[in-house]
Amino acid sequence: MPRLSRLLVATAAVTLVLSGTAHAQDDRRVVIGTPTTGAAAEVGVPVLVTGLSITPTTVAITATELTFDGGATWVTAEVLRDHDPSRVDWRYVYTPEQAGDVVVAGRVVTASGAGPTGVPAVIHVDGAAVAQPVDCATRCELGTYYKEAVDDPDQSPVEVGTRFRVDRPGQLLGASLGRGSYRGPITLRLWSETGVLLAETPWDHPGLMAQIDFPTPVPVEPGHDYVVSYYTPQGGYATSEDFFVGTLVRAPFIVPPGAGVYHYGDGGGFPTETWHDSTYWVLPEFRG
Repeated sequence: MPRLSRLLVATAAVTLVLSGTAHAQDDRRVVIGTPTTGAAAEVGVPVLVTGLSITPTTVAITATELTFDGGATWVTAEVLRDHDPSRVDWRYVYTPEQAGDVVVAGRVVTASGAGPTGVPAVIHVDGAAVAQPVDCATRCELGTYYKEAVDDPDQSPVEVGTRFRVDRPGQLLGASLGRGSYRGPITLRLWSETGVLLAETPWDHPGLMAQIDFPTPVPVEPGHDYVVSYYTPQGGYATSEDFFVGTLVRAPFIVPPGAGVYHYGDGGGFPTETWHDSTYWVLPEFRG
């Protein structure tokens, strides 16, 4: 399933080490996972702001607050998961109302009050994205936020996938999957935005997780939509509704609202239908 929480914990750990004694008196932290700073957004189109809040292990988190106006006002993020009282996954759906740069920052709230403001992320509303340095020389998987997955009882033949873009040229290696109850043979596919099949490969392994590469990496370019999907002849896929409710930006990936797509039928096909902003836990893997 998604690796975002593990990545955020690692990032937070580095932050604590680098902070030294300057923050020794208050170790409450908010780490923003998405959007990657420098992301572009459109007026009126929701953006998914997600991340992790942490405190010393003896201090319980009561809320995570975010500001989009330099601290003049604060909003409370939705709690997605309590790892324990001192670590919380959260999200907030932010809809820009006017063009210009928006700086989002967060703070942890505990019984003693609000903690310090964390490292911010900048969103360029109706402006050009600024691609951030990301080491994808080997591979980068789409990092998403945590949400509980459901094993869908559907047993019909279906193709499920994720629509996405990239912010830099490179190669699509394949995808990582979180699977449901069906563990038989599947076929992984990559499609162009118009439904042209760009690559496919069969997979037959009973594991809950799968990392599948195409025989040959596929060149991908910014400015184009792609869909990575897999065909399951007996349904049994993992899904989470109310997931892609806004644009999710985690460099080098840009995932639009309603990105989880499906297509019913024997043999599968180009998936274009959506259901309740679901994800089917098909995570593209990029090199570049």
